[in-house]
Amino acid sequence: MLRYDSHADIVFYNGQILTVDRDFSIQQAVAIQGDKILAVGSNEVILQLAGDSTTQVDLKGRTVIPGFNDSHHHFMNRAARAYNGIRLDQFTSVPQILDAIVEKARELGPGEIIISNAGCAAELLDEGRTPTIEELDRVAPDNPVVLTFEDGRHTNTRMMELSNITKDIPNPAKGIIGRDPETGELTGVFAGTAQRLLLSKGSSATGDIGVFTEGQLYTAVKWAQRLANSAGITSIRNPSLQPYEMVAYQRLWQNRELTLRVAMDVNVDHVNLSVEELEKELGSWGIRPPFGDEWLRVNGVSELWVDQSTDGMLNSWSYSTLPLAGEGQIGYRGIQRLSCEKLNQICITLNKLGWRPLVHAGGDVAVDILLDAFAAADQVASLKGKRWVVDHAHYGQSRHIERVKEMDLVVAMQYHPYMYYPVFALYHSAERAAHLFPAKDWLDAGIIVAGGSDYSKIPPSPFEGIYFFVTRQTKKWGAIGVEHGVTRAEALRMYTLNSAYLTFEESIKGSIESGKLADLVILSADYLTVSDEDILNLKPMATLVGGKVVYQDADYEVKFPPNLVR
Repeated sequence: MLRYDSHADIVFYNGQILTVDRDFSIQQAVAIQGDKILAVGSNEVILQLAGDSTTQVDLKGRTVIPGFNDSHHHFMNRAARAYNGIRLDQFTSVPQILDAIVEKARELGPGEIIISNAGCAAELLDEGRTPTIEELDRVAPDNPVVLTFEDGRHTNTRMMELSNITKDIPNPAKGIIGRDPETGELTGVFAGTAQRLLLSKGSSATGDIGVFTEGQLYTAVKWAQRLANSAGITSIRNPSLQPYEMVAYQRLWQNRELTLRVAMDVNVDHVNLSVEELEKELGSWGIRPPFGDEWLRVNGVSELWVDQSTDGMLNSWSYSTLPLAGEGQIGYRGIQRLSCEKLNQICITLNKLGWRPLVHAGGDVAVDILLDAFAAADQVASLKGKRWVVDHAHYGQSRHIERVKEMDLVVAMQYHPYMYYPVFALYHSAERAAHLFPAKDWLDAGIIVAGGSDYSKIPPSPFEGIYFFVTRQTKKWGAIGVEHGVTRAEALRMYTLNSAYLTFEESIKGSIESGKLADLVILSADYLTVSDEDILNLKPMATLVGGKVVYQDADYEVKFPPNLVR
C-alpha cells in the first residue's frame, strides 16, 4: 500500500518521463515507494516527496519509459537451448558456426548431443547457405549434432544414427527428409513433421519442446533473465510450457530469484489428444486463469497450431518457391495442422472451462480458420471481455479486422520480417511479404495490438521491434510496406501497456502512473527525438523491476544504495 504520509524510497527528477498513460503525457520526475510508483509529475511536486533517507537521482534530461513486455517469447526453451547449446543467432557465416561446434564438442566430450537455438537462416549467412552434412561430420565426428534453422533441423550422420534414420526411411505425412536429388543420399535436413523423428532414443532438446532437467532450466533462466533485463525487458508472456518447465519457474519464484515477470501459457497435446481427453486433462487441474501474482501467473493454453511457420503458412495464394516441406506439390499453399472441426471443438471446450487459447495462425487462410473457431466458441458463450488473442497473423487482411472487433479480441504481433524478410519473400513473393504484420491497420481500427519477438535471441531487442514497426525497415534489405508504419508512441505502447492488457495486467503495469508497479527503464537517449536509425542504438542505462535496479550499464555512473539493487 502506498503511503503519502511517508517519503519515497527513490526519486528520479530532471528527466523526460514517457508515462504511456491514456494521454501519453510527459513528466519531469517520478517517485517510487517500495515496489510501486508513488507519484509522477513536475520536479517541484515530486521532490517534495523526498526525505532524508530518499535516494535522489538527477536524470540530467534522460528519458524514462515503462519496462518492456514481450507478449510472445518462448523464453525458457530459448534460454535453455542457448545456454546449453550453440547460439546460431550470433553467427553470420558458416565457419563461425563450425568453430562453435568444435568448441562445444570439446566442452561436452564425445558422444554428447550438440544442440542449438534457432534464429538463423541461409539468407542471413555470408555464404547464402547452411553447413552441409559433410562439414558437420568433419567438425563433430564423435558427437550427434542437430541445429535449428528456419527451414528445419540440420543434423550430422551421428545424430541420424542415434535416431535410427537410414536412407530408406519414407517421408512422414506433412514432413520431408532432405535427400540429394542425384544420389538419393540423406542431406541431414528434416522439415515439417519429419523433425519429430529426431526425438527417438531419448535424444534431448532436438525439438521446440526439448528435454532439459529442472536444474538446467533453472540455471538457464537465471542467466537469461538478467540478459533480458539488460535489454529493458521486465515482463514476458511465455507460451507452450510443459508442467516440468513451470516447476522451474515456480522454484525461481519461491526463492525470490525472478527479476522478470512471467505470464505462463500451458502446453497441451492438442494434435494427438481427442477433445474429450483435453477437456478431462484441463478440468482435472482445478484452476482457472488468471492464477498467480504479479511475478508469476498462469495465463492460458498454448500454442495451438492452425498452420506452420514460414515454410508452411496457410495462404490463399500459391508459394513462389517451394520449401522443402512442399516438395513435389503443385500449387502448394501451406500446411493445415488441425482440422477446422477439431479446432472449433477445442475452442468451444476451452471457453466452457474458463481457459483462453493462444493459437498460431500466420497465413491469411489460417486467420480465417482461427476466427471461425473463435466465432464457434463465441456463439456458445460470448468472448467479449475475455481477451482471446489472435497470435501472429503475419498476413492479416482487412476482412479480418471487423471480425476481430466484433468478438473483442486482442492481437499479438512480432517483428519477424526485420530478420527474416528474405525467407518470406522467397516463399511468398516480395509483393506479399511487403504487407507482413500491418499493425497500423489494426491500431487505426481501435484494436489492441501487443508487441513481441517470438525470437530465439537471448535477449531479443525490443528496439529492433519498435524500429521495424515504426520504419518498416528490415535488417539489410530495405523498407517494406511503409504504409503500415506506426508512430513512435504507438510502437512504445505496443511493447508496454498493450502487452500488459493482453494478460489482464494493465491496471498494475505497462505505464508510469501512481500505484502501478515500478518497472522502469532509463534510456541512453531521447526515444522521441533521435533519428529513426538511432532507435536501434538506444540502450538501457538502468532497468528497475519493482523499484529495484536489476541492470545497470557500466557507463551509467549513478551509485544506487544496496537496498535498491536486486
